[in-house]
Amino acid sequence: MSASLIPKDRIPFRHLLLFGWLPSPLKRLAYRWLLGYRIGKGVRFSFGGIVVGKSVELGDHVEIGLLAIVQGRNISIGRHSSVGTMSYVSCETIQIGEDAKIREQVYVGGPQLPESRFQLGSRTIILQLAFINPTKPIVIGDDTGIGGHCLIFTHGVWLNALDGYPVNYEPVTLGKSVWLPWRVFVMPGTTIGDGTVIGANSLVSGTIPPGSLAVGSPAKVIRTAPDFPRRLSDAQRTALVAQMITEFDQFVGYHGGTISEEPPFRSYRVGGKRGRLLWLRAGAVPPDGALRRGDCVLTESALPQALRDGFRTRGVHWLDLGGKTRSRDGSPLTEELALYLGRYGIRLARDA
Repeated sequence: MSASLIPKDRIPFRHLLLFGWLPSPLKRLAYRWLLGYRIGKGVRFSFGGIVVGKSVELGDHVEIGLLAIVQGRNISIGRHSSVGTMSYVSCETIQIGEDAKIREQVYVGGPQLPESRFQLGSRTIILQLAFINPTKPIVIGDDTGIGGHCLIFTHGVWLNALDGYPVNYEPVTLGKSVWLPWRVFVMPGTTIGDGTVIGANSLVSGTIPPGSLAVGSPAKVIRTAPDFPRRLSDAQRTALVAQMITEFDQFVGYHGGTISEEPPFRSYRVGGKRGRLLWLRAGAVPPDGALRRGDCVLTESALPQALRDGFRTRGVHWLDLGGKTRSRDGSPLTEELALYLGRYGIRLARDA
């Protein structure tokens, strides 16, 4: 069989044989010292999980799952992001923000051009069995969700262009806080504006404006502001936060944890892990001298900059619902509560 001029290693077998079997600590060392990768602290590789590139930077606490492959010319993955079991991500340029999650068996790849780029924003998620083709650039904004079995294409061609059949190579852009539920098909050249929701099983092409709800095949806008999204009153927001905390307490209890009141704190304990939570209702301020290193503050109102600076200096963690921010790192309680809030679509940007 004759070989092509340019090699195309869809599966990097040589790299897998050299590095894939190594345990995570040895793989980190090999990548740093032999290949010159820039790798942050706490990065973890599962068996068979590899990253293949000429310029590679992995932020703190990045996770590459079992038999996951990430390959490209230039690769940058932000802190606390992960690529799930048996996922495949291949593109000339790969840029992934912080706290982004690519779940199991996601496929990102296809024919590549020098401008091929896959850019995934911070706090995004791509769920199982999604298929994404970044032959032309795909840019996905912060806080956007891609449901399972979704299809995103930047090229559509099969039949002969000289016979008059269409050939389409166009980039795709998804804005911030976009939600594609399961089985949405996004065509080449599509732009979806910030804060837009697409109905399940829809086919999307062209431009969908920001802040709208679009459904169907092809997708048509059926709602916009002020009807979508629904605006909550202060009382409704307060009641919803209380409901979240009640459900979180039940969740902790279900997993064998205990919760006790130590006014003004709530103390959580699961096994050998424990933490104190100070829940500040709207407009409340933390009491002087009560907080200590490792405590977590949940606040409904945006924290002033001076308070955030003080928390940072004293090693106090925070989850700021009003300001949509959180501390850079967190205790096990902070991390668990942040994950639980994500069930309500609440994602908080980590402190820089």
